[in-house]
Amino acid sequence: MSRIGLAVRALRLAATKAHADPTADYDAASGDYDTFFSPVMGGHSVAALDDVPISPGDTVVELACGTGHLTAEITRRLRGRGTVLAVDKSPGMLGVAKRKVLPLAEDAPDLRVELSEGDMDGFVRGIPSGRADVVVVGWAICYTKPPRLLAEINRILRPGGHVVVIETRADAHHALTGALERVFADDPSLLTGLIRVALPKDAATVARWFAKAGLTVRTQRDGAQTIPAHTPAAVMEWVQRSGAAAGFKTAVDSDREQLVLSRIENGLAELLDRQGTLEIEHTFVVVTGAKPADVRTGHADRPDGVVPA
Repeated sequence: MSRIGLAVRALRLAATKAHADPTADYDAASGDYDTFFSPVMGGHSVAALDDVPISPGDTVVELACGTGHLTAEITRRLRGRGTVLAVDKSPGMLGVAKRKVLPLAEDAPDLRVELSEGDMDGFVRGIPSGRADVVVVGWAICYTKPPRLLAEINRILRPGGHVVVIETRADAHHALTGALERVFADDPSLLTGLIRVALPKDAATVARWFAKAGLTVRTQRDGAQTIPAHTPAAVMEWVQRSGAAAGFKTAVDSDREQLVLSRIENGLAELLDRQGTLEIEHTFVVVTGAKPADVRTGHADRPDGVVPA
């Protein structure tokens, strides 16, 4: 096993900007997401939503809405009056969200629900300043440059408006990611693209992102959830069908994808033999914040929402 060889391979891929795109994985998982991910992690998402006030008449922006698990809950909390502006990059995930959420607004003339396909950074840049009462970012801020996105969120929030972020932690699925790293270290040529995600170490890390963007941190906490899969085959099925392996499809040699999956599963089997159990934890963070009510200080009064270097 050559970690040096893997490091060299990663540097070469970085130099050529060969970055993996998670969209294909989310498209592939879209039909199963609400069977695998939502029942396990969805309760934590809703609990995060409980940390910010959502009232009838509010304008709520949701970035990376996925299959609409939270979008539907936001829509219900508006009780027939207000605006929901949501976006997701995956056509497959967004299609599920539209079928789930749009019927909730059909008989509510005072409720506007728009679900758009696109990149969340570009989407938020297109929203006028001071428009949103609440912004929700579920399981996706890692795909951006977080302080920069949060500065844009600061810009579109009204003074006193709220933001909530729930995100996977860097140590999530440690046994699985360790097995994947060993596979690539044994044969670096299997790696054809870099999965670039800004997963936080802990909630304090996200709180620092908030502060850099000029947002006042209100709450922060770390959490963990054991996934309901305790055999190598079940773990592999869960991570692929839940979207937890987002980026994998474009990070590996497509002709040898099944070989990589087989080797990861074998690595998990060896771990199970050594430990006697196979417990995979999905660790996560939840952080909420607000735009200062006095926008004459901090970054809140910057019209472009740019964080100074």
